Amino acid sequence: MDRARELLAGGIDEASLDAVGRLLAESARDAGFVRDAEMHSLHGSESSFTILQSDADGLTLMLSRFSPEAATPIHDHKSWGVACVVRGRDRYTHWELTPDGVVRVLYEKELGPGSFVTWLDPPHDIHSQQGIDEDAMELVLFGKNVTSIRRNYYDPATGKPISG
Repeated sequence: MDRARELLAGGIDEASLDAVGRLLAESARDAGFVRDAEMHSLHGSESSFTILQSDADGLTLMLSRFSPEAATPIHDHKSWGVACVVRGRDRYTHWELTPDGVVRVLYEKELGPGSFVTWLDPPHDIHSQQGIDEDAMELVLFGKNVTSIRRNYYDPATGKPISG
């Protein structure tokens, strides 16, 4: 967390988030870095998470598991973030909020171990994820403790908000 904080000290932008992504990928290769932990339900889906560390200023590192059974709902986190795959493969879909208040797919990526994605603060934080063929395990660093923030969810058929 100290090294991530150093990389972000100059400001949150695509370059600093990419540097953090490389740090997570390097750290995840270290045997024993990701320990087995008690996981909690995520987004009311088959996916789950556990907090590895959360600092007083909100900087939070989570371990998340994304199931191949179903994608997470389309959601935001109200925070910038970096997600790095540790094990398995992940289908990451990034959505954009249009001027008329609906979401549409901006891009989709398949990520394997060591691959990462980054996103800036809202409205650039809308996405969905799903493991491919097996569970995908990821380290995710957020600028805020997103477990205490109410998220927005979106209907994939209409692109309209469901809740917020």
